[in-house]
Amino acid sequence: MVNLYYQIWVDGIVNSKDYKRKDPSWKTTLFIIITTCNAINLYTAYIWLKFIGLVSFLVKIDIFSNTILNNAVGFVVQFASPFMLLNYFLIFRKKRYERLIKKYEHKNGKLAMIYTLVSTVIWFVSMLVYGTLR
Repeated sequence: MVNLYYQIWVDGIVNSKDYKRKDPSWKTTLFIIITTCNAINLYTAYIWLKFIGLVSFLVKIDIFSNTILNNAVGFVVQFASPFMLLNYFLIFRKKRYERLIKKYEHKNGKLAMIYTLVSTVIWFVSMLVYGTLR
């Protein structure tokens, strides 16, 4: 499982460098995309656990007058922040991605793209099913 995690990152990194050689924001863009996929995967697992009655813990943020903004901040705190830390320390700290690129082969962005698409589709279908059956 750890190898797949690193392979997805290496695939995404190599693909980003190919298309954005002159754009210094490739790290930030890729970090946001993969961290968001990680977060929606955790959220999908949470939704299914909540659906079958095993867990019902949700962080509620109430610091803004806008509920959408409060929900977005709550999502980041509960589901995205753990992956922000993990992804930073396992991939970007001390340019660890340079060693990982040498260790793992890439698939020209196909693996990272499949991960992104599958994560999004599973989340979307899960939300539809949860909303319909709830």
